[in-house]
Amino acid sequence: MESIMNKTDIGFGMEAQGLFLVSSTVILLIIIFFLYKTYRTSINVEAKLSEFASLTDNRFGRKMHLIEVNADEYKLNKSLLGPLARIIDEYCVLTTDSQGTITFANGKFLSLSGHTFSHLVSKNESINHPQGHDSCLPIMQCKHAENGVWNGEVCNQRADGSLYWMNMFLFPLSYISDEDDGYIYFGTNITDIKTENNQLIQEVKEKDQKLSHVETMLLHSEKMASLGTISAGIAHEINNPIAMLSSNLNRSREYMDAMSKVISGLQKRISEEKFEQFLQAETKLKIDHKKLRFILEDHPALIDETSEGIERIKQIIRDLKNFSHNQPEFFSPTNIATCIATSLNLAKHELKNRINVTHTNLETLPLIPGSESQLSQVFMNLFVNAAQAIEGKGTITITADYDDQWCTLKVADDGPGIASETLEQIFEPFYTTKPIGKGTGLGLSICHDIIRHHGGAMTVESHPGTGTAFFIKLPLKQSEKVHAA
Repeated sequence: MESIMNKTDIGFGMEAQGLFLVSSTVILLIIIFFLYKTYRTSINVEAKLSEFASLTDNRFGRKMHLIEVNADEYKLNKSLLGPLARIIDEYCVLTTDSQGTITFANGKFLSLSGHTFSHLVSKNESINHPQGHDSCLPIMQCKHAENGVWNGEVCNQRADGSLYWMNMFLFPLSYISDEDDGYIYFGTNITDIKTENNQLIQEVKEKDQKLSHVETMLLHSEKMASLGTISAGIAHEINNPIAMLSSNLNRSREYMDAMSKVISGLQKRISEEKFEQFLQAETKLKIDHKKLRFILEDHPALIDETSEGIERIKQIIRDLKNFSHNQPEFFSPTNIATCIATSLNLAKHELKNRINVTHTNLETLPLIPGSESQLSQVFMNLFVNAAQAIEGKGTITITADYDDQWCTLKVADDGPGIASETLEQIFEPFYTTKPIGKGTGLGLSICHDIIRHHGGAMTVESHPGTGTAFFIKLPLKQSEKVHAA
């Protein structure tokens, strides 16, 4: 029994010795690993310090680099290394000597700027200045701190040429060191914030411009409204002398017809020789038999032309009074053909002799509930826009159709057409492709609203080079509560 126990003790002893040897080996390997790691770290530190020393012999710069390298390589808590280490850890840091030569740049600054140590250290800090971007000033310059601590937003240039913004503090090294001369920069990247602010500023500027444009357009609208009222008054005042001219012209026609009959009767009753003597008796008239015959034949045509001109003036005045009528009105049965005729009459100065207008099926359209003056305004705007878009001669085609519920009109031109990006905004208020002073951008927007108030719809189709077509749908029946706005 004793022999068995001795063997057991010997076995346990051997196992303990084996476990001790294994543990010792593991511990030794761990110690060797940490010693090797420490050695490699010290080699890295020496290499980085040696590389930096080859670039500059500035004492403060080397001190800053030593703090950063040791903290990074040995994974030290930088808060325990003092304020300089905390600044290096939290900010983008750059130091220069008194002449502005860069003596140190921490990792954050290098990462933000895209530069390397060898590209920055020993170079003048102006290497960070944007080239050809005067609008980006202020820039990093040590002279900002000549009178003490300076803080502000600066614009710098990366190694690839792109720009970035920093909120920068700059002050002399004498504030933190009695032995060193130069300047220290430290700041944070505010490029994203600056970009957002610039976008907001640009949006504010654009909105201010739009508001200014709206105010101008509203003032223009007020002037146009006043002009409409004045035009209606002028049209009313013109009616009186036009009526007098028309009446006098008709009376003159009667007088001339009577005189023509008297002269014709006289010619029949006396010889041609005596009639010629009769004409020569009044030397001031300077008229012979041939000239008299021309006058008698021409005067009816002259009076007819003059009468047509007066009737046209009357029609323009009637159309102008209807067109300038801007008071709310209840819808009444309206003839679309009459609205189009009125609009063509008013737009005649734009159409002139170069735009041919054709229309089909207008006379067959039923009356629709609506405002004649407002619908005339819609067609007037479409005709004028088409005429102004067409260069040289062209054609405006008006087609119409209807069913039990809707009256559909199409106003098409063979002009240059409209680009798709413009087509999406064509009914927006104040949007215009015309030069400044040539258009308000309100015409099509008002037309769209008028058709909508009539319970209808207005759409447009166009492609560059194929012309433009406006489609108008108007209901044949309207609620009694709906009226022109």
